[in-house]
Amino acid sequence: YHFINGSSTMLIDTDRCTRCDDCVVACASGHNNNPRFNRHGYRYDHFMVANACMHCSDPVCMIDCPTGAIQRNPLEGQIIISDSMCIGCSSCANACPYENIRMVQARDSKGLPIHDNETRQAVLKATKCNLCIDQLGGPACERACPHDALKRVDIQDLPQMINWMNR
Repeated sequence: YHFINGSSTMLIDTDRCTRCDDCVVACASGHNNNPRFNRHGYRYDHFMVANACMHCSDPVCMIDCPTGAIQRNPLEGQIIISDSMCIGCSSCANACPYENIRMVQARDSKGLPIHDNETRQAVLKATKCNLCIDQLGGPACERACPHDALKRVDIQDLPQMINWMNR
């Protein structure tokens, strides 16, 4: 598994994780009841690199987006998806080499599923971790973990990552 293109990742210490899903619930409640990561992924020893966007330095997911819905935040560099611009074509999800972009059923402001008026089929939108850039305090998943088992880390900051892993 290659993480060289990533700039951020989610680590889970499986020795501390009790599988309570507080992280997933916090993520979902902050994003219209659609969690933006899966609590599974590549494992090394007792650590897991969860399936959550790695905010790549050279993101291939952006290349074929026909509307420009997936883009880099100009202020801090996160890769974000604009729900209003996404047409559900799946090009970004298909391009992500880490399988960190999922297609989910779009919901209205009341949380009800949206269906196409003509076909009556579910309207799908691309979703992925955006590091909770729109929430105070940073990633909700990390803040919700009662066991300090989950951490969003900067892959380039090895001392920080090693300190967290050895705590």
